[in-house]
Amino acid sequence: MRAFILITLLVSGALLFSGCGKGDQIVPKSEHEKLFDNLTSTLGNKQWFLKAIYENGVLVPLTDAQKRYYKTYTRTQSPFTATFLDDDGNRGEAYLLSVIQLKEVITNGPLGAATRDYVVRELTEKTLDIQVTNPPGLPAKIVREVYYAN
Repeated sequence: MRAFILITLLVSGALLFSGCGKGDQIVPKSEHEKLFDNLTSTLGNKQWFLKAIYENGVLVPLTDAQKRYYKTYTRTQSPFTATFLDDDGNRGEAYLLSVIQLKEVITNGPLGAATRDYVVRELTEKTLDIQVTNPPGLPAKIVREVYYAN
């Protein structure tokens, strides 16, 4: 009887362990996917708070309103696409086009849709550092916005 139980346990264990690792394999995420997770969080949305603004490379002191300014990105079903909302009441869609390109399309502007094309300088779990040339044309002003997440 003991031999039967021992053989049954050995066969069951062999069957159990033989199935591991042969079916679904975990595919590592691309850098683009990791950055999108950082932007929106793997849970679905993330709130970013303004930490610093630089204009043409010069740090600009934040106003009281800017010290409270935030943006929230919420992932959608479309790849690398999120909705966004900011403290100014702007709403729209954000597209992480590549590891260095973030596009925001404001859809609730009084004059219709407006687009902001950012260069992503850094995007980690806790830091969002983006830069835009504002407004397009001459003379250009380069505005860098640095955000933090809790």
